[in-house]
Formats: sequence, C-alpha cells, structure tokens
Amino acid sequence: MKKLWILILILIVGAIGFVYFSPMFERVPPKIIVYSDGYTNLKNPIKIEIKDNYGIKSYKIVLIAGNVVEVLQNVEEPNMGKDVIVNLKLPKNINSNEIKLIITAKDTSKWHFLAGNETKKEVILKVDKTAPDAQVVNNSYAIGRGGSAVAIVKVSDKNLKDAYILVNNKYKFKLTPFKKEGYYISLIAWPYNEKEFSAELIAEDLAGNKVSTHIPYFWKTKGIYKFKNKKINITDKFIEQVGKRVLQKMNIDIPNNPVEIFKEVNEKVRKMNELEIQKLTSNTDENIISGFNIRRFRPLPGSAKMADFGDIRHYIYHNKEISRAIHKGVDLAKIKRAKIYSSNGGIVIANKYIGIYGNALIIYHGLGLYTLYGHTSEFLVKKGDKVYKGEVIARTGATGAVFGDHLHFGVYIQGIPVQPIEWMDSHWIKTNILNVIKEAKKAID
Repeated sequence: MKKLWILILILIVGAIGFVYFSPMFERVPPKIIVYSDGYTNLKNPIKIEIKDNYGIKSYKIVLIAGNVVEVLQNVEEPNMGKDVIVNLKLPKNINSNEIKLIITAKDTSKWHFLAGNETKKEVILKVDKTAPDAQVVNNSYAIGRGGSAVAIVKVSDKNLKDAYILVNNKYKFKLTPFKKEGYYISLIAWPYNEKEFSAELIAEDLAGNKVSTHIPYFWKTKGIYKFKNKKINITDKFIEQVGKRVLQKMNIDIPNNPVEIFKEVNEKVRKMNELEIQKLTSNTDENIISGFNIRRFRPLPGSAKMADFGDIRHYIYHNKEISRAIHKGVDLAKIKRAKIYSSNGGIVIANKYIGIYGNALIIYHGLGLYTLYGHTSEFLVKKGDKVYKGEVIARTGATGAVFGDHLHFGVYIQGIPVQPIEWMDSHWIKTNILNVIKEAKKAID
C-alpha cells in the first residue's frame, strides 16, 4: 500500500513537473504591437503585429467610434504561426474625431486549463483626414547636372511628421527652419550621375496624409555642365610609390599584380573614402536661421585649374584601360606647399587622412554646405575649430593618390558632391542663391 502511495506521489510530482516545464504549458502571453503615431487618416491600413513564443490561436479586433461598436476581425485558426501581421483597414465613413481599437489575442498554450494565455491591448487613435499644406515660396530659376540650387518653402500642419525635398524620387534633402514658423529653406543638388532632374516638396503628417508639390527648375545643359573624358597614363612607378603607399596607410593587403594594386586603390579604397565623406557631409542645421551669407570660394588665389568636376577619367596601363573614376572636385595648382585659404566662415568637422584624398580638411559653412580640401601637406586648423574668411587653413601637398603637389577642392551639399566652379563664381552665387533668398524673405515678411 505504501509503495502504491509513493508511486501515486511520483506520478503527481511528475505530472506537475511536466505541466510546469513543458513548452505545451508555457505561461507567456502573446505580445501585441500597433505601428502607429497615435493618428489615422482612415485610408492607410494600420499595421498590427501579434507575436508569441509558442503560436497564435486566435485574435479579435473591435472598433469603438463614438457610440458605434464594430467587430472588424475575429479570427481563430490552429496554425497561424508565432508571428501574425494584420494590415487593418478601417471604415472610411467614421465621423468621430477619435477611435479606439480593442485587440485581444490567445496563444496555443495549454495553460489556464487548456484555454491558453490571453493578451488585451487598447489603442486610441485621433482621426485626421486633412493633408499638410505645402507651398513653394521661391526657388532658383535653373539648375545644371552636377549643380546646386536653393528652395524656400512653407509647410503647415498641426500634426506634421516630416517635410523634405525629394530629388529624382531617391535623394532626400532635409529642410532647415527659416525666418518664421512654418517656413523652411534647403540647398539641393542635381547629382552628377543622374541624366535627368526633378524636385518635389514632400510633407507628411502623423496620420499618414502625404502631399507632393513640384518645384520648377529650368535645366541648364551647356557650359560647365558638360563632363569630359580624359585618359590618364598609369606607370609602374606610380603604382609602386603611390598606390602601395595608400594601401599601407589604409592597412589594406597589397596584391601582387600591379593592375590589381591600382584597381584596389581606385575602386575599393575610393568607394570607402567617398562613403566616409558622404557621412561626414550629410548633416544640416536643425535650428531656425534668418539668412545665409556666403561669398565665392577662392581657396588658392592665383592658381591654375588642372582638372574639372565630373571628368570621366580613363586610367591606361600599358596601352590598356584598367579602371575608371569620376572626379568629384576641381584640382588647383600653384607652388609647392602653397597657402590654402578659407573664403567663408565655418566649423572644421574633419582633418584626417582619407585614402586617395590624402590629408583632407572638411569645413561646414551652414545650410548643408561643406567644402573639402584634399592632398594637403599640413593642417593649420583642427577638428572643432571655427574658421574665418581669409584665414590660412592648410598648405597644398601630394598626399594620397596624386601625381604631384596640388589642391583637390570639393563642394558637398548634404553629402552630394556638386560643381565647385559655381561656388567659386560670385555672380552665380548672387543670382542663384542670395537673390532668391532675399526675395523669399520679402515675401515672408
């Protein structure tokens, strides 16, 4: 008899242990996630995710709008899986300013006497069916491939989530608050690798209402906007003395083949360097500004221009093309170790070795505008320094992947390289940037 009781006790303990430790009886309830900013426009579906460690058995979604109570979904299936995504469509005839969603979900656990674990989540959403008001106040008349322009816009919505300028449906330019509440300004670019150009002002509110307003720009197609093909002969001496040196400084393994050494520098290292520069030059102002004062850039007065922005460089080794690259600045040459000047005030955001660009200095001038000074032999300012017009900031050199002492001068707008010659022309700046801003300020006032 005693043995029987011991056996029964063992069975009871075993059963309790099985229930307690078995995955079938897990006690963690499902998790419900509603992807929302607290608003709805009744048009865009609301994404709801229901997750459980063991599996979802059923879920129910109830809508309460004013005095109306409606079951939108009531689903029960034994094999829905561990992660259920619901794109919930709401009735469009709701007149209430606010709705409530009550979501319940049960898992397939045998806990709670085989009933499973249950979760309940209530979400209140404000109804907003009105799209933001997005207007163009003023913009540059024209833009060329690889060039720059400015736009001043007005965007208003009590529930505004985001506003920006979208170029060619892929390049997003942030807006800077300008002059008064609801007004914004942005420098934009026509990326050199894009043959066509379009610009749209995009505004979206928290409810998902979105509006797109076209910004009219006339396309410039002549003059400085024509990119040239240039052949550059590469010698064994250049590969040995320059190519290897760049790879060593970048801590990259050096291939045995001369062609592979050059391709490693011109393609792999170049890509790494350009991604780094893009990150360094992508930020713009977030605080409100009242104007933008910029003068023409003359980093190396009295110099000669040796190479243009957008040059398509074909590198020739033993009469055969082995690699290509697009030149993303202008090359200026004077004398060795010539003084480089800051033509406009700004903040030094980098002074470091950047591969093919050698010892490079990057200065931020505001409104997403950056200048880069490459191949320098000496830095005369450091990261974080405030520089002023006319200040000597560095000296030219032959660091990086270069044939001789010169300055590589680059201009970037929110990470996009643009035509420096425009920013070296006082007439262009006045006509295309300063006068446009001046007229916009009058309109705003």
